[in-house]
Amino acid sequence: MDKSSRTILTNSRRVLIKIGSQALSTGRGLNNRMIERLCDELSLLKDQGREFALVSSGAIAQGRAIMKMTDPGIALSRKQALAAIGQGSLIRAYTDAFRRYGYTAAQILITRDDLDVRHRYLNIRNTFTALFELGAIPIINENDTVSVDEIQFTDNDMLSAMIIPLVEPQALIILTDIEGVYMEDPRTNPEAKLLSEIRDLKGKEIKTQSEEAGSLGRGGMKSKLQAAYHASMLGIPTVITSAYTPQVISSVLEGKEIGTFIHPRKRGRLTQKDHWMGFVTRPKGKVVVDHGAAVMILGSGKSLLPCGVVDVQGMFKAGDPIEIVEKGGDVIAVGLSNFTTEEVARVKGANTAQVCSILEKECDEEVVHRNNMILRKDPGQ
Repeated sequence: MDKSSRTILTNSRRVLIKIGSQALSTGRGLNNRMIERLCDELSLLKDQGREFALVSSGAIAQGRAIMKMTDPGIALSRKQALAAIGQGSLIRAYTDAFRRYGYTAAQILITRDDLDVRHRYLNIRNTFTALFELGAIPIINENDTVSVDEIQFTDNDMLSAMIIPLVEPQALIILTDIEGVYMEDPRTNPEAKLLSEIRDLKGKEIKTQSEEAGSLGRGGMKSKLQAAYHASMLGIPTVITSAYTPQVISSVLEGKEIGTFIHPRKRGRLTQKDHWMGFVTRPKGKVVVDHGAAVMILGSGKSLLPCGVVDVQGMFKAGDPIEIVEKGGDVIAVGLSNFTTEEVARVKGANTAQVCSILEKECDEEVVHRNNMILRKDPGQ
């Protein structure tokens, strides 16, 4: 590996770190030694002018330990209760560990809905900005106590990816219970080769990785690579490495060859708005378009006009994200609608000159403007 590739890590002033349940729990409660060691290292690095935000799992695992529950088949409501029981101990452990160095931990609990709505999303970004200005260290976790489907379908690897534009770090470090990304699963093949770097992370590399998580976590290497993929699209390098390595954060930020380094994209990077629109917020509906409209969107980079719309589905309002689907085909793009569901239904198939008269008001001519659209399908496909 070209050692100069990792030199970008040495200049990372603000770093987002994710650490999972496996590393944070002993099976009988929180791994306080791990938390104290991590906070010791981060505090010393803060003394040097670095800034950190920490995505930390562990609330449900700690709740299980407190309530002496070992059965993995626990109902959703019980998991939510365990998260409520364990979260206090988790944030207290971080608060006490950082306080020894004169630093303040700040708890931020996030649900998918918080990221889904644009103004709430931006408000969270403002909160992060203020916390960094105050010198605090944000400790972030999914708000499992009030989440419903999120507690089943998301994990903190993806949470860390989704908040990159909010934290605005220069690097992402994912701490796990193995040394990094292997060519094969090292749990089944002890001779599996560790990858020191991944230059151009693509979907095929992600799909070949295991989704199997540890007994306390919800992710797996696949979700960690998905998080790294998000980071790379935003121009952020990622290192996936073991939480058990002494001085692991310092070693990563010194550019040492530790763990797996995932290169950021050099071309075709997403803006923060495009990342939110294409990969964070969930579409509220969809419009089906004819082949001609699909060709203009994919091949010519055009806006979606009413004349190309043949059907509309879901319930959305102006400004909501919607999927653009080719008739009889796949999703080709996601964008922000200029109209409500009812309005799109009224103007579908109409010429642009007719739109305002049909709706009886001054309005935009495009259903989705190209500036508010991100492609989901390669134009060459």
